[in-house]
Amino acid sequence: MNNNERLVDDNTTVSIPDNEKKSPVERPKAEKQKKSSITIRELTIIGLLAGITIALGLSGYGIIPLGPLNVTTLHVPTLIGAIVEGPKVGGFVGFIFGCYSLWQNITAPNILSPLFINPIISVLPRVLFPILAYLVYLVLWKAPQGPRIIVTAFMGTIFHTIMVMGLIFLLYADMFALKMNLSPDQVLGSILFLSATHGIPEAVFAAVIVTPVAMALRKVLRKDKPKKTNGEDVTVTEANVREPELAGTTTVETKETSVGEENLTK
Repeated sequence: MNNNERLVDDNTTVSIPDNEKKSPVERPKAEKQKKSSITIRELTIIGLLAGITIALGLSGYGIIPLGPLNVTTLHVPTLIGAIVEGPKVGGFVGFIFGCYSLWQNITAPNILSPLFINPIISVLPRVLFPILAYLVYLVLWKAPQGPRIIVTAFMGTIFHTIMVMGLIFLLYADMFALKMNLSPDQVLGSILFLSATHGIPEAVFAAVIVTPVAMALRKVLRKDKPKKTNGEDVTVTEANVREPELAGTTTVETKETSVGEENLTK
């Protein structure tokens, strides 16, 4: 009998999985390291969505000048990445989005471009908003997939607008007033007005575009697997597998593992 086998009785041996050979201290570390790594599929999706982001920007369809600000559709691939593959992929695509926005404001400036040359304005919110969007997706795990993605895309865009415009108000209120020919007491009202007139159309556009694309990709990538429970089809997603843990119940997998361990002990 080698190191990979365990004696059950006089005539039977079973193979020991690699994770059982690790000590209780080593096992969580190995699982954490596995989860933190980026898979080839994730790298492929990051590259694809980042390429779409840059293509939208270079084609002129990604950033549409509207008054002192630009209405952007570049956040759409970032939201798709977050909803389909999670916050890690969404954050990477958002970083590419932010870097392109920084480059765009340097090479093709408008009246407020000096504010967006700061990476805290142009890059940081683009990395954070897909993470917040994914949290919304997790919170809505009980909702049907269509409405769930609609709300996620809409709220993700709103988060993006709030962070960008909020940072402008916190860091560059005086410069904003100077560029817009406003008095200091008019800055907050102007920022709120621009946030509403630019952010809401962007959010509606994102909800319309992201929903069918994300649903199709999740289906192709088998993110939503139908599972029969008591004769009924139940959709099990990677995001809502935490449901039993949140409710404090025991999963079937845990029960099966316990039974298997008892049999091995006997």
